[in-house]
Amino acid sequence: MTTTPRFAELRERIDDLHFRFVPPLDPTGSYSDAEYDAMSAFRLLVHAEIERFIETLVEDALGRFPQKVNSWKASGCSSQLVDALVTYIDRELRKFVKANNGVKSKNILDMLKPIGLNGTHLDNVWLQTMDTYGEVRGGHAHNSRRAVTPIDPQTEQNLVYVHILPELEKLELLIGSLN
Repeated sequence: MTTTPRFAELRERIDDLHFRFVPPLDPTGSYSDAEYDAMSAFRLLVHAEIERFIETLVEDALGRFPQKVNSWKASGCSSQLVDALVTYIDRELRKFVKANNGVKSKNILDMLKPIGLNGTHLDNVWLQTMDTYGEVRGGHAHNSRRAVTPIDPQTEQNLVYVHILPELEKLELLIGSLN
């Protein structure tokens, strides 16, 4: 699979966050409070990067919509009504993407519908993983550290690098292939 510049940038950013926040793996699984806090920071920041990555993919796909309409109009099918509808739809869909707040499957599927994807091309296990990831991220974002289960660095690395990132790369290629 060919890595796109946008995905490479996401991967580089996550690698940088990993370097800054993930402690060296301890075979005994013993980490300090500061290391657990750093893992929470890693989870929150990676979540934000993933959320923005998906939103940008959808925004770029929406950006191709006016180009398609312009080519349709150039073939003689232009009218003030069509122009007004295109402007309105484009503006409303962009507002919808900007209002997104999460990476759970519902958030992802809701953003993909306006660009013609209904989720059948996505891996169901990945969507379930994103639901879990969104839930645990919410726990760390909205609760005291004492109220949540500490994040195991090895488990978090596997989650991000093995289960989430490869499917995000596929998603980018899928969205990029839309006509």
